[in-house]
Parts: sequence; C-alpha cells; structure tokens
Amino acid sequence: METNILKQIFIDHWNPFVKKYGERIRPSVLKEVQKFLNCGNPKNGFKLFVCEGCHHTKRVPFRCKGRFCTRSSCIIM
Repeated sequence: METNILKQIFIDHWNPFVKKYGERIRPSVLKEVQKFLNCGNPKNGFKLFVCEGCHHTKRVPFRCKGRFCTRSSCIIM
C-alpha cells in the first residue's frame, strides 16, 4: 500500500479513467501522470550513500521532478 494518498488514488483509478477518456486527455498530462506514478522507484535510478565508519549503505531513489508530483514538484516559471 502506497503511503502517498494522492498516488494511491491514481494507482487505483488512473487506468479506468484513461480507458474512458483517453482520446480527450492531452499528451502532456499523460506524460506528467506517468512520471508521477514512477516517482521514487529505485528501478529508475538511485544514489547510494555509504558510511565510511560502519559501512552502512542507504539507497535514495531519484525523484521525477514533475509539475504534478506532490513529493518533488518543480515549479516552472
């Protein structure tokens, strides 16, 4: 279960919405929502941090920097 409520809503309802209204959705909207849904996925890349003392590692996934994303929104002016 996704912790981001907005993302969970899109996961649950985006595909039926696209099936119903797909031809009326602008391509830029489809692109931004897809970026939002894939945001934070380690498969899309991550930065690896390693503690020099104890050698503990932490993977921090890259964010999408999309206009629609609630975690990493990028304001374009």
